[in-house]
Amino acid sequence: MMQLTTRLEPVLDVSEVAALEQRLDASGTSLAELMDRAGSALAVRIEQQMPAPARVVVLAGSGNNGGDGWVAARLLADAGYAVALVAKRPASDIRAHPAHEAALAAARAGIDVRVSPGAGELAELLAQADAVIDAILGTGFTGDTVREPYGAWIEAANQAHRARGFFAIAADVPSGLSAQDGTQASPTFAADCTVTMLAAKPGLLASGANSFTGEVLLAPLV
Repeated sequence: MMQLTTRLEPVLDVSEVAALEQRLDASGTSLAELMDRAGSALAVRIEQQMPAPARVVVLAGSGNNGGDGWVAARLLADAGYAVALVAKRPASDIRAHPAHEAALAAARAGIDVRVSPGAGELAELLAQADAVIDAILGTGFTGDTVREPYGAWIEAANQAHRARGFFAIAADVPSGLSAQDGTQASPTFAADCTVTMLAAKPGLLASGANSFTGEVLLAPLV
């Protein structure tokens, strides 16, 4: 089982984490394997929080942070959770690697994928959720505004979270929060827990960031 720890060491800049990933890939731990382990870490945290068949909504971006969400969705569905994954485009159209392969594997496994749902459909999914995984934007995000449709997804999730109090978990970093310096875009996902991968990032520990990260756990992955 993937181990999670509250000991947030080491703390590495975003560029240092990217370099670490490349070194691991070159030494035999592929980026696809790291993604599988990251998705497993998210699934483990959900399993710690609540038993199957709880209802889990995964908000997945089109990059490799989204790939972590596709992996988690597949593993949770295999474990008996009722999973719905929201994506901007179908698995076959995701270009990032290894997210493309992770998405195809999840789609082949038959998970419930909602491609670009309307506001009403998304609101209904969130209204029924026991947990929501934010796997929209990763550590590479910078800027002060989240582009659509992701901004609308975050707004809807935050509104439903305030209203219903489901368990909100972020993959690596809450979407809209700078993993490097902790600045917050409009909007930023408000998590109860952030599972960050390989190493803690300085933005997660910045002043005021805990309003969006919630509890921060480290999944070392290696």
